[in-house]
Amino acid sequence: MDWMREVTESASRFMSADASRSTKRVVELQRVLATLCMAATTMMTMNASAQSNAPTQPPAAAPTPKTQKMPRYTVVLPTVYPGATIAFPPLPNFVQGTPRSAFEPGRVYVFECFSTTCGHCAEAAPILEALVHEFAPRGFEFIGVAADTCEVVAPWLALPENKKLYAHSIACDPDRAAQRVLQDGTFQNLSPRVFVLRDGIVLWYGHPEIAQKPFAAIAAGTWNPESIKSDFVANALAARAKNQITSVLTQCEKTGEWPRALALLDSVVREIPDRASTFQLQKFGLMIGPAAMPTEGYAFGKALALQHPSDLVVLRTLVRSTLSGPQVAQRDLDFAFALARAADVVGKGQDARAAELLALAYFSRGDRAQAIEHQTRAIALQTTAKLRVSYETQLEMYKTNEPKPVPYTPKIPVAGATDDATTHSR
Repeated sequence: MDWMREVTESASRFMSADASRSTKRVVELQRVLATLCMAATTMMTMNASAQSNAPTQPPAAAPTPKTQKMPRYTVVLPTVYPGATIAFPPLPNFVQGTPRSAFEPGRVYVFECFSTTCGHCAEAAPILEALVHEFAPRGFEFIGVAADTCEVVAPWLALPENKKLYAHSIACDPDRAAQRVLQDGTFQNLSPRVFVLRDGIVLWYGHPEIAQKPFAAIAAGTWNPESIKSDFVANALAARAKNQITSVLTQCEKTGEWPRALALLDSVVREIPDRASTFQLQKFGLMIGPAAMPTEGYAFGKALALQHPSDLVVLRTLVRSTLSGPQVAQRDLDFAFALARAADVVGKGQDARAAELLALAYFSRGDRAQAIEHQTRAIALQTTAKLRVSYETQLEMYKTNEPKPVPYTPKIPVAGATDDATTHSR
């Protein structure tokens, strides 16, 4: 049975339906994806040797001693979120503007966290200055919080290009005292980032690029921080989980005890169900990659496809992990190809990333002509300049290189690595 054609046709019927997308059509697409999974399993069994990019299967992950306690994620709520009340951040060293140490009643304060050596901060500087120009006359007070010493910041501010972009107040925070009040309570340390407060209440925080809409609502008096609280808290919980996962993964790379990382990911899914697919996709990539569990991993991936038959992010991530994960020794090309076609259909042929992945799927299967055709389409669809350049580079590779799967790249142990726990800081 041509199950690849059937899954694509079923996805087409699903996406051409009206906006309600009836339960009947969802069930239909899930049924076809189930057929896909069964056929892919058969193909994988028959052609395992042909689809493997390594001469032998990597050694199985070392079993974790039964007496060793598995890591688990526990929910710790952030202290900084929209609607939370916090203290005025300690800023004793102002190099520009009027020093502040307390909130003036009713006044809106915007704290910008940045560094003089941060490239992203430099890119966002004109955006922030435009916000200053628009909202300072409307009662907003802007205070830049530099993660540098005054000896560094003062001459940096004196440069003509910086003097023009940083006309507002600037304070130095080399010991991170203010950062601890603002950033650490969100479980993320990001720059550039602005925090908006009034009377000690957090109204909003985020990148300057997306600040215009909340700033305007705050100025108009229509902003309600409680309306976005749940999303921001969920983001903070996910960020804390990612930090813990990174730390455990670092340990597993040294010890080979991958069941510990899998157990942690499972606990994160249980505790943060709203973000489950993000961590389930990470688990899939880990299972078919460094954990060397391809049979279990692809079964898990197929279950995810069944759960999210019309989710472009899930479908695309499953495909990319399968086709281009460097530590994937056994690539299930039929599974990836079918999902790549399904993602392209769900995207109605207008999703650049889906088209790019379909091109990679064809190239991995040895079909240069189809790879070139779909990569050319992906370039035409891609609106982000940097991604378009990378797509064009990939197209040239498809034209000149032998069409085959991405090579397997085994992990090379770091010389002198120990079993000591490594803490990941952001």
